[in-house]
Amino acid sequence: MRKAAAIVVLVFAGCSQALPGGEVAPTASVITTTTAEHSSTTTSLSPTTTSPQAPTTAMGMAAPPRCRPNPFSAEVADSLAADHPGAQLTAHVHDLRTGCSYSLNPENRQRTASVFKLMVMAGTLLEAQEADREVTAWEMGQMTPMITRSTNPQVRALWRSFGAGSWFTRQTEIFGLEQTTVHGEDGVTPWGRTHTSAHDQVDLLRQVLLGEWGPLDVESRATALELMTAVVPSQTWGITAGVPDDWTVAQKNGFAGSIINSVGWVDEPGPSPGYLVAILTEGWGSHPAGIAVVERISGMIARAMLLPEPDSARTANAE
Repeated sequence: MRKAAAIVVLVFAGCSQALPGGEVAPTASVITTTTAEHSSTTTSLSPTTTSPQAPTTAMGMAAPPRCRPNPFSAEVADSLAADHPGAQLTAHVHDLRTGCSYSLNPENRQRTASVFKLMVMAGTLLEAQEADREVTAWEMGQMTPMITRSTNPQVRALWRSFGAGSWFTRQTEIFGLEQTTVHGEDGVTPWGRTHTSAHDQVDLLRQVLLGEWGPLDVESRATALELMTAVVPSQTWGITAGVPDDWTVAQKNGFAGSIINSVGWVDEPGPSPGYLVAILTEGWGSHPAGIAVVERISGMIARAMLLPEPDSARTANAE
């Protein structure tokens, strides 16, 4: 049964943003819409945090939000901007244990590079599912190197076999990727120039790997997880940075020209589900330079996500 939607207004002190000319934007008021499926933030200021509906205590008062600390504090955002003035940076994190989400520069729409292949995999799995059949050996033979080694001929083969850009536009509609714009429909523009948001990529992961909503069934999601946890060691950089060795990371990276991206699910041992993350960056003179910054951001995220559940959450749950 779906729960009724609730509107929660959260005011975060110190979430100011530096503006051109040295001015400072006022403290951000973050309006969060919480539903049974997922959350969205209406503010355009950076950084932002969303939280689930606050629980009530035995006295009938709203308990404090049970979010872990925001990894994208105003100080962090300012530091990244100062250290990398020519780069485009955006990230989104969804903490599966608390339901809280965090965004860095959520207004950014950036090129996917090979992160696009995650979307092609999702569409391929859906094609088989809608036809009420198993994934064919040929389809699996294309998806495996496409995801685990990030090869390009296989993604082109799948892309073309299902209808290229028009097919993929349909997939963005089915998966509700409202902040993703497909390129390549003309047969000339490279598909890797498709633009997306970090938020859309996390929403896609919530459907493809976890089935929180969306069209994919258990078997399709199991195939996706199997592929994304079998990435070759040379491509396991990015969102693995700062993560303990005994945690499992299902990931897909994108790297082309000045673009370095990393998205996936960071799953802790035991029943607790960890967190989902997407980091999209562009503007690097070399891949190592971009990877270093993506891993810096991943380390910040991991430090926040590895903290114990906030006391307010334990207290509220106990009451």
